[in-house]
Amino acid sequence: MLRYIKFAELPVEDQERALAFYTEKLGLEVIKDAPYQDGWRWIELSQPGAQTHLLLTRRTEGAAEDAPRLVWIVDSVEEVHRALVDKGIVFTQPPTQAPWNPDQIFAQFRDSEGNGIVIGTGEDDGSTLME
Repeated sequence: MLRYIKFAELPVEDQERALAFYTEKLGLEVIKDAPYQDGWRWIELSQPGAQTHLLLTRRTEGAAEDAPRLVWIVDSVEEVHRALVDKGIVFTQPPTQAPWNPDQIFAQFRDSEGNGIVIGTGEDDGSTLME
């Protein structure tokens, strides 16, 4: 039977820039960093306590999309928003009531590669970004 997702691919143009962003700004840990193919590396990142890793893959489709690539559930969007702004992250959507659920708050920013990232409140397993 299916147990869990090992990794989700995150398309990037510059692995070094993305690696610095996700480790220095968001606090993820490098699980694997090994040569892969055509000068590209196999880089897996993990949020402490999470089973699913992020794999930094080569962006093939060109420009970044408007749709979010990642959604993190947090205890307090306002607190995480402040912490990330203090680290230099610019939000495209400040903390706002979610139109799909008035009991939820969300905010959105772009990573170093232009990927849309959402932080929000909601049902989760108790783990948070920026603990």
